[in-house]
Amino acid sequence: MFNVQRETYNAGIPVFQHDKSLQVLTGGFTLNVSGYPDGAIIGSGTVIMVDESARTAVAVKTAVVTKAIVTADTSIEVAKGHPLAVGDKVNGKTISAINKAETTHDVVELAAAYGKAEAIGNKIGSGDGNALLYNPVQVKAGNVHPVTAVVGGMVYARRIGFVSAATKAALPNVIFSQTK
Repeated sequence: MFNVQRETYNAGIPVFQHDKSLQVLTGGFTLNVSGYPDGAIIGSGTVIMVDESARTAVAVKTAVVTKAIVTADTSIEVAKGHPLAVGDKVNGKTISAINKAETTHDVVELAAAYGKAEAIGNKIGSGDGNALLYNPVQVKAGNVHPVTAVVGGMVYARRIGFVSAATKAALPNVIFSQTK
């Protein structure tokens, strides 16, 4: 039997403008939270890849760069608190190890060179998506996490995680506003 629990909590600053004008996929989806620790919050506006046939969704994980990345780097530094895990991919490169020994950042080791330059403060992510997460989710072990997928409307891009160019192309009805 499924353990479905819906709870409300302060989800933080709004990321969507005018909820009534949003376009959502009907029927809902079950979010795959593997790789996220118990208690983690997957925020509203997070890029997700939905499978409409299976009614499932997977969140794209985001990290913030703390040291500029050059094309040939196989070690990259990201801010603490990211959900990346060994086996995930960033910029198409597999994460082979994560060193969490530093107090200010984590060092992510890649199996191959990152492949492009990134500035300090840029967001990097684990892939592409075809929708945005409407409702924030708090990960609870053993729970089923029902979510709604947004495919149209306006989102405050500075308030959400990593969004790849391919994701933006897959969401032509979403306006990624740069308003703070």
